[in-house]
Amino acid sequence: MSNDPSYCFIINCASNAFRAEAFFRSKEAELEDKFPGTSFIYVRKDDSIAEIARQKSAEHSHVIACGGDGTVNRVANGLIGRDSKLGVIPIGSGNDFAQSIGLSKDFDKNIQVLIQQETKQVDAIKSEWGYFINTTGIGVDGLTNYYASKSGFKSGFLRYFLGGLKALSMSEPFKAKISISGLNDAIEQQVWMVAVANGKSEGGKYQISPSSINSDGKVELIVVKAVSRMRLILEFLKLSFGFSFNKKIVDEYLFADTVTISTDRVLKSHADGEQVPKTDHFVFEVLPGALEVIVAS
Repeated sequence: MSNDPSYCFIINCASNAFRAEAFFRSKEAELEDKFPGTSFIYVRKDDSIAEIARQKSAEHSHVIACGGDGTVNRVANGLIGRDSKLGVIPIGSGNDFAQSIGLSKDFDKNIQVLIQQETKQVDAIKSEWGYFINTTGIGVDGLTNYYASKSGFKSGFLRYFLGGLKALSMSEPFKAKISISGLNDAIEQQVWMVAVANGKSEGGKYQISPSSINSDGKVELIVVKAVSRMRLILEFLKLSFGFSFNKKIVDEYLFADTVTISTDRVLKSHADGEQVPKTDHFVFEVLPGALEVIVAS
């Protein structure tokens, strides 16, 4: 790879209700003028975004994920362990990771962020299915994501809100056994959900872990207790209006190494807004500063 900066824009054609490809093709000349050595990769349903990102990291100093949180996750999976910097142009429904690095919905402003090239080292979390950089949710959170992903609504808020209401009506509490490195005793309790939070929010506005910072080498574990279903629905409605969980219904833990979570049955879960294989056993490991990411100043 040359010492001169070069850019590869990886565009998920399914993003922005399948309007992403036409939009970026209309911007190619402008972007080629702003960024030297630019290439554009338009990915479709059966393409492996992580593998494409891995290949392009050998040719380009900057690999730009153009899509939602799932697209960013897959590009990040291809870049961990590589020298290329990760950039983001958010055009998804939630864009939680993009928000965490100071980006907005304004395309031109986000391009200026790429031009300025200010970066920071962002943590990643390793799991048996790969890496994630924002959140993983187990239980009602994973089921909410599943129903939201099946929704026909274009609005990210409506998809997550209606998916959440359906998940809340279908879910049941489960028993979780949580072992955190550095703690002698495992935690065992009935819960509605467990979230592993490197970032603050999910679904675009749901502040599940307001204290999370994705570059501090630490990850929050948010455990929602087995309160009544009605109490949980009320908390979900509060989250939908930008409030965080009432401290009385959650337990919060911090880990900087590993955590193991076992559940009494197989559950749906998501990583960065993408469904992952159902399981009853999870192991997560913190990788401090695993990614160099272009951020807003």
